[in-house]
Parts: sequence; structure tokens; C-alpha cells
Amino acid sequence: MTDAPPLVLAAALLDAIEPLPHPGRMSELAAGAGRLAAQGALRAVLDELEDGDPYERRIAVIAASVGRDAEWIGAHLADEDAVVRGHALRAARTLGVPDAAYGRAFADAPAAVRRHLVRAIVAERRTALADRLVLAVRETHGDIEAARLLPGCSATTVGTLLPELRRSTACWSSLGHHHPGPVLDSAEEELAGLPAAGRDAWWHGYGHPRGIAAATRALPHRVLDLLERFGPTRLPVVLGAPLGHLVSADPVRVARLAIRADVCAQVLHALSGTQLRRLVRALPDTLLVELGRSAPDPAGPGPRILRALPPGRRAALHEAVTEDRGEAASTVTADTRLLDVLPRNRVAAVARRAADRARARGDDAAALDAVSYLPFDEGREQLLAATRGLAADDRAAAWALLVGSAGRSGDPAHVATVLEDLLRLRNEQDPVRSAALTALAGVKPALFTDAVEPLLDRIAADAVEARDSSAATRRALGSLAVGALREHAVTGQRDLLNWALRTLVRITGTSGSADFGRLDRTLRRGQEHTVFDALRPWLEAGAERSDYGLVLALARAVGRRADAMPGLQDLLWQAVNYGEPAAARSAAALWLRAPADRDERVESLLARHPSAIGLPEVRHVVTRRRTDLLEACLDGTPPRGRFLGPGEQWTVEVAGAERWTPRQQRAAQGAVERTVADEKLPLYLRTAALGQLARIPGQGADAVRAWTGDRDVVIAEAALAALAHTDRPAESLPELLAHAGDDRARVAVYAAGRAAAYTRPSRLAPLLAARTGPGTGKVTSRKEMVRLAAALLPRAEASGLLADAYGQPGQHLDVRAACVAAGTPLLADVRVWEATEDAAGGERALRVAVLRAHPKELDPALRPRYARLIQDVCRTDDDALAALAHTALVPWLPWAPHAAAVLVDAVTDLDRRGRWSSAADALVDAALTTPEAVGALNRALSLLATGETADDAGTERDRPARRRLG
Repeated sequence: MTDAPPLVLAAALLDAIEPLPHPGRMSELAAGAGRLAAQGALRAVLDELEDGDPYERRIAVIAASVGRDAEWIGAHLADEDAVVRGHALRAARTLGVPDAAYGRAFADAPAAVRRHLVRAIVAERRTALADRLVLAVRETHGDIEAARLLPGCSATTVGTLLPELRRSTACWSSLGHHHPGPVLDSAEEELAGLPAAGRDAWWHGYGHPRGIAAATRALPHRVLDLLERFGPTRLPVVLGAPLGHLVSADPVRVARLAIRADVCAQVLHALSGTQLRRLVRALPDTLLVELGRSAPDPAGPGPRILRALPPGRRAALHEAVTEDRGEAASTVTADTRLLDVLPRNRVAAVARRAADRARARGDDAAALDAVSYLPFDEGREQLLAATRGLAADDRAAAWALLVGSAGRSGDPAHVATVLEDLLRLRNEQDPVRSAALTALAGVKPALFTDAVEPLLDRIAADAVEARDSSAATRRALGSLAVGALREHAVTGQRDLLNWALRTLVRITGTSGSADFGRLDRTLRRGQEHTVFDALRPWLEAGAERSDYGLVLALARAVGRRADAMPGLQDLLWQAVNYGEPAAARSAAALWLRAPADRDERVESLLARHPSAIGLPEVRHVVTRRRTDLLEACLDGTPPRGRFLGPGEQWTVEVAGAERWTPRQQRAAQGAVERTVADEKLPLYLRTAALGQLARIPGQGADAVRAWTGDRDVVIAEAALAALAHTDRPAESLPELLAHAGDDRARVAVYAAGRAAAYTRPSRLAPLLAARTGPGTGKVTSRKEMVRLAAALLPRAEASGLLADAYGQPGQHLDVRAACVAAGTPLLADVRVWEATEDAAGGERALRVAVLRAHPKELDPALRPRYARLIQDVCRTDDDALAALAHTALVPWLPWAPHAAAVLVDAVTDLDRRGRWSSAADALVDAALTTPEAVGALNRALSLLATGETADDAGTERDRPARRRLG
């Protein structure tokens, strides 16, 4: 126990950590907090720090976490400072903060904070707390907020509440992950109650299907049950990813689902290559044949199915599938996709038959396609003869087939033969040459040997030196060279390696265009050093010319392995110092990639090149870790140099300022304020600086507030918008709302929406209520106040505010309409219901607002009553409004089947010509989903067909009833 006052202890702690970089500061803070906890003085120091500025309060929450003061942490779960709140919520997971602390935090918490609390409760699996809270939250804040708690509740609670809350649920993925059983029960119940015609829309909607996808891992067999009983005609996209779990659980059922033509089309297309391999290899032969026969092409199973099988099983499946119907039934004469996947000992026979069929049909091009799959010696002469054709397009196609045939043979000798043939391209047109080289680039680089290097060199020289050499030709040649370089950097084929690098230089003038791909994924561990040794002469030769393109390409290709390659790291450092500006920037990013000594490397780089602070990688480290290096860039003077040229703009950035000391924050504030005040700078830089200024903890709000009255409208409005992004946006809400009636309302009211989300309801309600009446602001602003009240306030307060705003004398019609539209989720309150009922018989704008509601937004008990309101609007004398009401009535008919009579009356009323068409369309749409509407539609048709006495409109419009039937 220490006798020093808490103020002295707090000051000593702050002084000890102030000069350190952020990681060192956190380490020293942890050690200091541990000592204070051991001495029993930590709580007193925390209370002292809590009364300080944002920096001290954030130090306090970290110290409380380290000192394991669960009570202090629990008291700050809903803190107004987002950083303090975030640390407290994370620490609460491990400190055993009691559930009661979360309950107290919920009381009068802002809407945004409630969402953070709910997320923490769900993540920590505080099931008992969630079960207790969900009913209270539903009563106070409504169904939408209660539904967010469901993933954290017990399975029993979810099973009870989900049928009532599913219309308000948005977190289906989380719900399906935590409670797969109740989610699937709810889906089954809902699907069973839908007509078959309405199930496709359900499966492809935004909601339940995401929950089903999340439940697939836990209960794959139940998901298969749903798909088999109620499946859609086309598999939803959201179910594509979890198909692998269904395949693992029961591949036979998945295959039978894929075979069915009535449900879940595109199942096989949705499977990844790995999933399809697991599926077909687990199926019995009989079912595999049946699956192959279900493929659209009569010639045989889809190439994807064959490719998924081991090569030894492909020929048997192809023969079994084509046994009954034969290959001749195929609509494709020579299917190269099929020939590509058949094994070598089978493909020749199939190719011969395909060539014979093509010749019989007179399709010479298809015949050549098939011939290219014959053994190389057997098909070479035919293909070689085709390369001498009259048309350039035919020759180009023949060259590509000849090269492809040699590549498929897998024999380096055949590839060498083709390379000798390709010497003829010297005198060819570029389109022919380009097609041949593109095909050659597709040949496996392993089939090239040092022996063919002279041939490749001659072909490359001829292609580059040709007068009509095109970009496509050079691109193909570059791809060929890079493939050879990537393959033979580890094989010892030195001649090929040198040819590849020479060719790249010949094409682009630099070796930096090489793209090795992901060597870290293809090379065995340690082979990267072999590659480096093979390329070292070229790497060093390029460095002498300040050409570091190949160094950068290799560093990217080997990925993290470059960290353990000292020679490559030395070359990257050289590139940073001596390379071209673009290469130096890329080299710096690669040189700083290793996390182990990144902090030290940043210090070394800044010591040599202070302008490197302009690099994002350096700035990220300095602002978040090496905060001791900040001072050099906070004075506002642009650090001109190698990485920040004379013409480049420079402004201080405050990202990560929550990790800085107050002294550093004040220095940054001064630099940013000078940027805002500099009228020589473009407006976009000054407004961006205002956004940066707002994010400085503790200082940002007052600094930005000084610019809200600037004579430049752009600056003033940017300052108002920035007020909502300070560390305590709720404090700016009254100031923002004060502009609801002036020219700044367009910005201030929008920003007020974000500030309101961080304002406690007890404080928010009077602020919003004061801005809803006539004369308190622009109409648009008052409408937004109504919407914010409905979204952010507790239900009782929101209902009272909306009802009062609706009934105020002289209230603008649009504001009253906004009250009706925003009040739909609050209709259980009698005050809101009375306002809505009044609107249903009021002006046109009010009745349009009534029509906007959808049954899913209302409690099921209220739907029949609301359907009657829609029915009443349908009887209006306004034909245009009636047309809107007819369309709006359709989804309400299941709760008011009798309301279809209004549509029948409109269709059969021959004296009203302006509304029958919309009523007829609504009746047809309703008949597709509502059985009762079918009878109403038949009744309307019968009345039109038999109502002869009133079916004569004189000379202008004869038999209008019959015309409506037609």
C-alpha cells in the first residue's frame, strides 16, 4: 500500500509513458498498472484519470483491463467515448463482468451503443442475459432491436420468439449459425404455408435463405429435406457456398437433387471443383451414370463431371452414358472440352469418330479440331497441310491446332518438331503469327529444353522484327518467356533461362515485365534460394543500370519467403535508394513487408529519406507504432525529397491519433488548422483537412466548430458535417439542429442523424420534439426529425412524438405523411393507430402514405385491421389513387379475403373506365398466391361474360364488358 496521493501516482504514470512509442507505452502502462493493483492504489488512480481529458480516460480503461478491475470496466460498457467503450467491451469478455452491468448499460443507452452492447452479448454467449433482455427490449424498443438479440438467446427462447420476430429479423446468418434448429423449423413452417407458386420468391428473397445457408454445417440432412420437399426451381446463390457440407453429409441425396429437373437447377454448376470431385468420387457407379445422363448434351456427361473423376474412371463413365443414345446424337460435332478430359488411351478413338462425323457433315473446321487430338504423328500431316491454306484465318486456326497437338502429346521431341515448323512464320501475316505464338504460350514450359533454345530465339527475333508485329504477338511472346522463366529457374536449364530474360528485354527494353506468379505456392521450401542464385547475374546487371524491375518481380513472387533472403533484401534496399521513383516506392513497400524488424527499418528509412513519411506503409507504422517519430512530420512543413516531389500536395494525416500523446495531438491540430486556413490550397484539400481535424480526440469538436460560420459555404458546410464525426458527436446535436431552418439544413440535418444515434433517448426526445412543429424548421428537416424519432427513440416516446406532430394545428401535409409512413412499426400504440386511421380518410398525400405499408412490417394481429384501411382507400373517387390502392391491396388479401370484392366491383363497374385495368391486374396477381382471390377472379369473369343487360354503351363503345374480357 502506498501513501502517495492518487493525483501524484497518476501524474507519475503519465510521465513515465509519455516519451515512449506506442507499443513501449502500452508495455510500461501494463507494468505500472500491475504495480498499482498490487499496492491497492489502482482504483484511486483510475478515478483520478477518469476526470481527465480523453487521453487520460483511455489510459485509464487500459490500466483497468490490465489490473482486472471488473467493476470499473462494467461501469464503462456504454461510455460516450467510443475508444473507452470498445476497450471496456473487449476486456469484459475475460474479466467476468457480471450480467447486471450490461443491464445497467442498456438503460437509456443511445441507439448506436445498444447495437454495440447487443453484439458483445451475442459474441460472449451470455444466454441467460439475452433471454432476460429480449422481452424488455421488445417492449421498449420494438421488434427490430429485439430480433438482434435472438442469436445470443437460448434455443428455447429463439423457438418461441422467432415465429413472431422473423418479419423483423435481419441477422439471419448469425441466427442460423447459433441456432440452426429453430431457424430450419421456422423455414419449414413458413414454406409449408406458402403455395407452390410463391416458394421461388421466398427462396430468392433477403432473409431466411441466409439463415439456412448458415445452418447447413450443423444440420445438413435437414437442409436437404427442405430442398427436396420445398426446393426452388433454381438454387439460390446464397446456398452455393455451403453446398460442400451437403456433399460431405450425403452425396447420394445431393446427386439425386441434381438429377431432378423440377427443383434446384444449377446444383452442379454451383459446386466448386473440390466439392464436385468429392461428390462424384463418393457415388456408386449406377448413380454416377444416371447423373452423367442428366447432362444437357446427349453425347455424354458434362466435361466438369468427367474432369472431377480420376483419369482411370473417365472412359468407363463416358462409354456407359453414351451406350444407349450414341455420340451421333450430340449437337456438337467435335466437343473439344470433352476431348480435353478423356484419358490419352481413350481420346484417340473418340477423336477419330468425331472427325469422321465432321467429314460426313462437311464440317472441315470441326474435323481439324478432332484431328488435333489424334496421336501427334498421325495428325501432323493433315494439320501441317492446313497451315498452307489460302485464307489467313484458316492458317491461324491450323497453326494453333498443330501447336496444341504437340503440347498435348507431352513429348519434348514433338514440341521441338513443331518449333522447327514454326520457323515458317517469318514470312506469315501477323494475325497468323499471333495465333500460333498464343498457342505456343499455352504449352507446358517443362516440355521446352535447352536443345530448342536456338529455335525459340529465332522465332522470337522474327516475331519482334517483323514490320507488322502487333501488341498481341508481343504479349504472347512475353507470356511464353515468363512461363519458361518461372519453370526453369529451378531446373538448371540455363540456356532457356537466358533466352527468356533476353526475350523480355527484346520486347520491352527491360526485364521488369516478368511476372513469376506465386512462386511461394509452387516452389518447395528452400527452392527460392536456387531461383535467386540462377537469376542473380541478371538481377545485379539490372541494378547496375538502375533497372530493378526483375528484383521487384522476384520479391513479389516469393512473398513472405523474401524476408529470409538477405541478398534479395540488399537489392531491395538499393532499389529504394537508387531506383526510379516508381520502383523506389514499390521497393520500399516490399522492403518493409517483414513484420519482425519493420519498426527499425522505418526508422532507418526516415533517417535517410525524411520524405518517406509520404509512403502509406511508412505513415501507417509511424502513426500507429513508432509514434516517437511523429514530431518531424507534425510541424506542417512538407518533407520534400525523394518520395515527395516539389509538385506533390502534402497534408498532415491524423489517422491513429487516439494512440498519440496530448502534445502530439496538439501539434497535429495546429498543422491541420494551418491547412484549413490556407486559402491557396484547393477546396477539396481544405475540406478533407476539416474531416481530419474533427477526429483529433478532445480537441476536434471545438476546432471544427470555429469554421461553421465561415464565409465560404463549402468550408462552413464541411465543418458542420465534420461535427458528427468527433469523438463525442452527441454534444454537437443541438448545434446541428439549430440549422434545421436555414440554408445549412441540407448538411446539418444529415449530420444530425449520425449525432442522434449517439445521443441518449432521454436527451434526444425533447430535442427532436422541439423541431417538429410548424415554424421550427424547414419541411424536409421536420420530416427527418419524425423519422429519427421513430428509428431511435423508445416506442412509447416515439409514438407520442409522432402523434403530437401529426395533430399539431397548421402542420404541413408532407410532415403528417411522414408521421404516417414512419409510424408503421408503432401501430400497436393507439395514438399512432388513430393518426393512421385519420390519414386513410384524409388528403391524397396522407392516403398514399397509408398505402406504403407492407404486411411484413406489422404485427400479425394488426394486419386484418390495416387491410380494411387499404380497402377503404380503394373506394376513392380519385382513379389514379385507386390504381395505387389496388396494387397495394394484393399482399393484404390473405388477411382480408373479403377485400377482393372491391377489386371485383372495380373490374365490373362499366361506368368507371379509369380504374378497371389496375383492378384486373391486381386480381390476376392475387390469384397466383391467394386461393380466395381465384374465386373472386372467376366471379369477375363470370359477371363480365353474362352481364348482357348493361353491356351496351351505345355507338361509341360497344359491349365494354366483352372488351374487358378480351
